[in-house]
Parts: sequence; C-alpha cells; structure tokens
Amino acid sequence: MSKKLSKSAKPKPKIIVKAAVKTKANGSAKFNKPLDVSKLSKPMQAGLDAVAAMKPETKAPEPEGKLTKLVRISELLKRPEGATLDEIIELTGWQKHTARAAISHALRKKHGYHIVTDKPKDGNRIYKITKPEQ
Repeated sequence: MSKKLSKSAKPKPKIIVKAAVKTKANGSAKFNKPLDVSKLSKPMQAGLDAVAAMKPETKAPEPEGKLTKLVRISELLKRPEGATLDEIIELTGWQKHTARAAISHALRKKHGYHIVTDKPKDGNRIYKITKPEQ
C-alpha cells in the first residue's frame, strides 16, 4: 500500500552520513572512511569544487628588520633603566591589562625571560629583564 502525499506535505530530505567519526580519548576525532564525493548532489559538488579552486590567502613576506611588538617590548625591558607600563603602552598602543599580560605570560612564561619589577616612591612601576639569579 503506497501513501499519497497531499500537495501541501513535502517529503522530508534524506540525511546522508558522510563519514563515520571515532572520537579518541584526548578529544580529537579520526575519520574512519573518506568522503565519497560521487554520492553528493550536483550543487554540493559544485560548491566543493569552488572551495578547492580558491587559493589560500598568503601574507606578504615581512621585510627584514621589521620587529614584532613583543620584540620591541623585550628591547625596552633590556635597557638598564627598564621601562614603565606607560612606555610600553605608548609603543604598542595596547591597553594596560594587555601590556601586563604580554609581560607576564608571553615574555616570562613562554619566552623564559627573567623579569623583575621595582616600584619607586613616585608610583610608576619599572619592569626590567635581568639574568636569572643562580
């Protein structure tokens, strides 16, 4: 016995499972089967072909001698007089909390610099990169 659909009732689209996914314990996924592109609809294949034809945007190579903001900050902090937070903000254009995070996280933790701070009586904290004490 076949069902007749009324004119207002539309058939539900079929859901196609493209590839089985197996999740590893560390949260990464592994595809068990490659995607069979021949079973996709023509608009989907055209879309995939268009994406494949796009060239990835590449950045222009940076000219030699161009320094990143972190390198500039580290050069400021390596000076014998060190640098204040206001000098770092003026150099980078960052907000105070961003400049402090760059000092504590990027320079100290990731790059391994030994950074000391001193707060003289005028209230402006001075940051310096020094050799680690052994």
